[in-house]
Amino acid sequence: MYKFTKKILRAVYLAVALCTSCFVFAEAPPLVSKSTVENSISSQFAPLFDAITEELSQNQARYIANPSAYTEFINLRVKSLWDVSSTTSALVGKAAFVALEPAQQTDLVEAIDRTLMRYAFEGLENYTAQIFDVVDVAVNAELTLGWVQVRMQSPVLMDLNLDLLIKRTEEGVWKGVDVRFKGITYVSIKKHEYRRIMKKRGVAGLIETLEQKNTEFFTEVCAKSSFQDEPSAQEKSFAQPKSLSQPKGKALC
Repeated sequence: MYKFTKKILRAVYLAVALCTSCFVFAEAPPLVSKSTVENSISSQFAPLFDAITEELSQNQARYIANPSAYTEFINLRVKSLWDVSSTTSALVGKAAFVALEPAQQTDLVEAIDRTLMRYAFEGLENYTAQIFDVVDVAVNAELTLGWVQVRMQSPVLMDLNLDLLIKRTEEGVWKGVDVRFKGITYVSIKKHEYRRIMKKRGVAGLIETLEQKNTEFFTEVCAKSSFQDEPSAQEKSFAQPKSLSQPKGKALC
């Protein structure tokens, strides 16, 4: 179940990566009803997931051949759409996360961010003409949290429904924080492993573990790529794991 749920996360994170405006701005004043907010979110997500399907079908091969281009694409679009800090806090526990020094929090969030990037690449490699469409949206009474249910239609597997947990920030922007499949969330699965490593080796050990996996994966990805272009400034800043000894400014490929 864990491996399958992880594949689902990869697919969803990939889909989020290809959506420039999935998370709508919603001030949610007291007079706005719950149903109005849900309809607003649904009206934004439905056409966008249609565009996601089209983007995947047209550009999968290009991004696989040129991982630097895909990295820049993710950096430009995902960072503002996914609340990595909230996901990180949930993975290690809020109390443990708050207790970290600010520099440690930053390094850990960056390691989780790179891990999500790895999932996006894994999802790209495993994409097999799936079609994504929104089938339902639900938010809580306070209009602060919600679920977007997405149907993933596959030509080789049965159709699957998965839920993207979204959170409304103080600025009124809905951002993704977790993924749920058949009642099981990604955070609920991974948090035990992350907390065990932190308890045994500290936050530095957890960061090093994540970065080692990420570095091994991206080294293989780059070895298979057809392009070795000069990286952009964003790629350089992203592909520089702080917990490993690497030359300053080393790019993804």
